[in-house]
Amino acid sequence: MGAINYAIKAIDVFLSMMGIRLDSGRLLLIWLPLIAVSLLITNFVLNKNYLFIYSIICWAFYYIGMTLILGTGIKRWMISKFGEENAWKLFQMILGIMFFNVGSGMSAAALYDQESFSISIQLIWVFVIPMFIIGFGIKFWATWVIGIDVYYYKDLFHEKSHGEWTESGPYKWIKNPMYGVGYLHSYCLGIMFSSNFGLIYALICNLSIFIFYFLVESPFIKKTYY
Repeated sequence: MGAINYAIKAIDVFLSMMGIRLDSGRLLLIWLPLIAVSLLITNFVLNKNYLFIYSIICWAFYYIGMTLILGTGIKRWMISKFGEENAWKLFQMILGIMFFNVGSGMSAAALYDQESFSISIQLIWVFVIPMFIIGFGIKFWATWVIGIDVYYYKDLFHEKSHGEWTESGPYKWIKNPMYGVGYLHSYCLGIMFSSNFGLIYALICNLSIFIFYFLVESPFIKKTYY
């Protein structure tokens, strides 16, 4: 893979982690406006100070919504209704909006309860810089290794394998880098804004993704790959 291809893949992986898949074709015409609407909603919430309720809605939209779609018959209904390929494209778009909005929820949670504890600016950066680099770096690396489709739960959505089980990259040393170390950067906003609620919210999100893993993802992995 040449330098240009590496750069293109890096951009693709980065944007997909933010909730935008460049390979979605014409769906970008719907996807990007929805992202824009999410930004407008976030701006409205900030102006009206609806930060607490908004953060809860964002949490529910992602963690409960994803668990319901992937852990119940909803995905099968989508496939029967729209066809396998169209249902998958629709799910990618929904999940991308979920990814984007859970980040907005973390921002809202940190801003809601900012300056609720005292910490020096020097200590903030001592914590934030390595936590962000390690957390985001591990998640980026894991996404790079397993591929964007797996990151978007393609196997789980279709209830079948689309490739071999991956145990390379961070998976050599960490069983679940995405949900463990890969969540470290989620705590950064709570630290930066000295927000107790921001830190608690990040912890709840971290625990929620593990609940999703044990309830939905782990049983599928054991059934499919072992």
